[in-house]
Amino acid sequence: MAHYRVYKLNESNGRIIKGKDMDAPCDHAAMRAAERDGDCPVCEVWRGAKKVGTVD
Repeated sequence: MAHYRVYKLNESNGRIIKGKDMDAPCDHAAMRAAERDGDCPVCEVWRGAKKVGTVD
């Protein structure tokens, strides 16, 4: 399992509203989990210093 950080962003200005930790077996699984999170209409998923992707 790898450690990921999901940052919920303000839709109008892109600023971070909050962040949460998540563990997932791979980048694809982390993105799927973020997409299913009802608290994440717009978020970024990071693994360390690597941006995995954006949910919007």
